Amino acid sequence: MRNREKWVTDTLVELADTLVPTLDPANYWLCVADRYSQLIASSSVHLTASGDRPVVVDTDERLEAPPFGEILAAEGPGVESEASGEPIVNVRLDEATSRWSRLAPAALSLGYRSVHAFPFSRREDVLGAVTILTMETTPLPPTELRIANALADVATIAMLNHRTIAGLTTTSRQLQGALSSRVIIEQAKGLLSARLEVSPEGAFRVLRRYARGHNMRIGDLSARLMSRDLTVADLIPQGEDLTPAASPSAARRHFPAHPAANN
Repeated sequence: MRNREKWVTDTLVELADTLVPTLDPANYWLCVADRYSQLIASSSVHLTASGDRPVVVDTDERLEAPPFGEILAAEGPGVESEASGEPIVNVRLDEATSRWSRLAPAALSLGYRSVHAFPFSRREDVLGAVTILTMETTPLPPTELRIANALADVATIAMLNHRTIAGLTTTSRQLQGALSSRVIIEQAKGLLSARLEVSPEGAFRVLRRYARGHNMRIGDLSARLMSRDLTVADLIPQGEDLTPAASPSAARRHFPAHPAANN
């Protein structure tokens, strides 16, 4: 690879750039897998990442073809690395037939000779792992191992940051929606209270009754009322008197029995 230093710096910047809510995780992890295939010559990459929609990326179609795809999901360095949170490097497949009884023979039959894996983990957060199968038996030099570890660390931190930003954005939108709904409901209550000469509580009861009867949200009903899609009259059944009826006790206080009634 020409100008290794520039490639490394460009890659780290590219992988760190995730602070946008619209980032597509599938495309992001595809980019990560592609960078690993560029870093390690004569290699094929299998990457798994968790999330709302789990992602599986294979840079070689042979890795996803059955039964090899099922084997990679069940055993091998990627599975172990994800579980332990530690990288597994420089493992010769012809020496790992006991360790991975299905994976090693299958990979050898495809021409692979050694394997490496790096976890996407940060403290208690584990997002997945990348498995790299190579045609070479020469161990990766220390420089390559450090770069491979750095790519995994940066990708993990970047994706965790993206999830945090996306979560905060979603929460902010929900809170803004709730606030906007509350404001429009208060406006509708004020309109009904003034037009019908009832208390704000009475106005809210009118809104609630109509919303329940028509299977609507009170916020949506209030918005239609304020935009004049509905009128105040539409919310009141014909002939209904909204004036609260006097209670029996109140009637007795205001209209005492005639003294003659006691005789």
